[in-house]
Amino acid sequence: MPARLRQVLGTDAHVNVIVVERADVIGPDLGPGPRPVIEDALRELGVTLKLGAGVASIDANGVLLADGSRIDGATVIWTAGLQANELTQQIDAERDRQGRLHVTPELRVVGQDRIFAAGDTAFAATDDNGNHALMSCQHAMNLGRSAGHNAAADLLDIAIIPYDQVGYVTCLDLGPWGAVLTEGWDRKVKLAGKEAKDLKRQINTIWIYPPRADLAEAFAAADPTRRLV
Repeated sequence: MPARLRQVLGTDAHVNVIVVERADVIGPDLGPGPRPVIEDALRELGVTLKLGAGVASIDANGVLLADGSRIDGATVIWTAGLQANELTQQIDAERDRQGRLHVTPELRVVGQDRIFAAGDTAFAATDDNGNHALMSCQHAMNLGRSAGHNAAADLLDIAIIPYDQVGYVTCLDLGPWGAVLTEGWDRKVKLAGKEAKDLKRQINTIWIYPPRADLAEAFAAADPTRRLV
């Protein structure tokens, strides 16, 4: 945001970007692993943190916080988390707090054996250690491969392949500063800065896109044993 605002207002413009976070730390869902990198990046970019603060209301001139204090601002961006598509509400089945349908290892909706769920609609175990797929491209792509194969296999009465995805990474874009790459559910930092940014660009511009209109590439991309990570 500081860079984008200066693109609009001029390179010498004074901008004040404040991140309001209800938790006592930045990026609470990411854990302590990448946090020092994130904090360093935000500090260098000139972003101010307001931690342990809830938002009570938003108006045309800024934000009123739960403690009664106020932040005046010309622009307010509200990030409110993720929610599964409303289509899931049409299915009589158990859901998680994000509305995702509980599924078996074969990605059948629990209690609805003729329905398969994938991507952001599925609450799916990735391994035997209690980890579940997130609403992210790395999980959605592999879930799609598995669900597509299993739905077709179910119709053709051939072997169904259970979904699993033990490998897990995060690659968080940190604006002009770069990015941070972590591996594992404990999120150990593997790359930071420009190298991680280059990888993030590759993910966003190449990895997550469908294959070309080529039959061999399409079948290779749909292979349920293939893993993005």
